[in-house]
Amino acid sequence: MIIEYIRYRVPDAQAKAFEEAYRRAAVSLQTSPFCHTYDLARCEEQPESYILRITWTSTEDHLRGFRGSPQFKDFFAEIKDYVSGIEEMRHYQPVDLVPSLYEWAGGAEAFEKLFTTFYAHVAQDPILAPVFAGMNPNHPKHVAAWLGEVFGGPKTYSQRHGGHRHMISRHLGRALTETHRHRWVDLLIDTADEVGLPADAEFRSAFAGYLEWGTRMALMFSQPGAEATMSEPMPSWGWGEVRPWPR
Repeated sequence: MIIEYIRYRVPDAQAKAFEEAYRRAAVSLQTSPFCHTYDLARCEEQPESYILRITWTSTEDHLRGFRGSPQFKDFFAEIKDYVSGIEEMRHYQPVDLVPSLYEWAGGAEAFEKLFTTFYAHVAQDPILAPVFAGMNPNHPKHVAAWLGEVFGGPKTYSQRHGGHRHMISRHLGRALTETHRHRWVDLLIDTADEVGLPADAEFRSAFAGYLEWGTRMALMFSQPGAEATMSEPMPSWGWGEVRPWPR
């Protein structure tokens, strides 16, 4: 993740129009796979000063991916009248002050234990066993590497297993059902309890939130005729609006 800060100076007479322009432009950010979060803030002491903060998947994804996409054209069309008011536009590397979900969970060992145990249960499950018949023996480790990277750990899956492109390809044409998806989520949450993954509400809400999002994406890509957008970056999941309580 990389954070872009854009500092604007906007005359008071243009403030309302400026904010409305960014509300419209935000639609383009919402639909971009390269934009993670965004917000606009107005200074109390100097109301003519605004700061736009956008979290991108990477600097390159912003400069090449987003700016080369149709979303950028729509975005720029809304805010181009205010470009002259930009006083700063830079990318910043975030400094982690709290542990990532990966670290909080216990790192690689915890994720490998989770998925080794989980797929042992899958093999005995009447709903999921047929879906995973003939599974590669290394599949649990690959999925552990995937979730570890998504949760802020090493980029092992991207570097060794093909990244998001490969993960999408593994679901194409499988025609998964909501029954499969629901059982996969329930069984993995039960397994998380079994292996002792952190049980605090903040971690579990983030964990469950990703499982819901990720499995619904897998379900969508698995349907007959689905077309995958292979250029999408690896997902990245964090604490969201809550932070972990100190242990």
